Amino acid sequence: MTTKKMKRIVTFFVAVAMLVGTVSLFSCGKKSGKYVVLEDNFGAENYAVGFRKGDDALALKVQEILDEMIADGKAGEIAKKWFDSDVMLRNVDFPRELKASEDDTSLQYVLDKGELILGLDETFPPMGFRDEKGEIIGFDIDLATEVCSRLGVKLKLQPINWNSKEMELSGKTIDCIWNGMSVDDERTEKLDLSKPYIANNQIIIVSDESGIKTKADLAGKKIGAQTGSSAIGAMQADEATYASFASLDQYDSNDDAYLDLKAGRIDALVVDEVYGRYMIGNDQ
Repeated sequence: MTTKKMKRIVTFFVAVAMLVGTVSLFSCGKKSGKYVVLEDNFGAENYAVGFRKGDDALALKVQEILDEMIADGKAGEIAKKWFDSDVMLRNVDFPRELKASEDDTSLQYVLDKGELILGLDETFPPMGFRDEKGEIIGFDIDLATEVCSRLGVKLKLQPINWNSKEMELSGKTIDCIWNGMSVDDERTEKLDLSKPYIANNQIIIVSDESGIKTKADLAGKKIGAQTGSSAIGAMQADEATYASFASLDQYDSNDDAYLDLKAGRIDALVVDEVYGRYMIGNDQ
């Protein structure tokens, strides 16, 4: 074999080795298989619409219209579009009693400007998210659109950082938070909340190849959740399980956390059931 031919062979195998190394590099951390929801979860909760504390007049009017929509079937019709069944809650009370004072101008403020500004995380399907055209759609968007139509104002959608939602409300950049917001003690104290309108659970999503079957199996694992979400509080309330985590990584959006789960950078994702089941159903 000539020296020239030997050099060609060596060059060929070096190129193959580089290609294999490149493929391995880009494959590193990727996980195959499907993603499943554990039977264990971090508890049940309900969603409500959030308003500035003291904006009782606006909150009560929106609730009055929602009650009308439940009674006449419109809310159930919207629910069936997104969930295939009427999931609207009925015969529930306000988390905290609301009563509009004589000097409460919150409703008139919205009527005068002719629009209700709704703050949302636009990466939270099926409650509020962008479609292929970049337009924001979802269950909550449809409910709010109908409420605004009956109220006689336009609906303006304002994407926000979920971790700053209360600040956006207090700064009057938005009029309400309507985006699958869970009711908890802290939010009940800080905000005016509508009656709960849909139930939810904080579920645990893992790869079906992870070997994780129960909450006990999360010991020593990396867990992910959205910053400012009720998932954080739900996990912290389960002190023994929370203390067993190797780490809790927090993300700006659930989408970012879900991508890291798929990439193998976290072992489990704790998230709202409506979001988790929607993503799994549309991803596999």
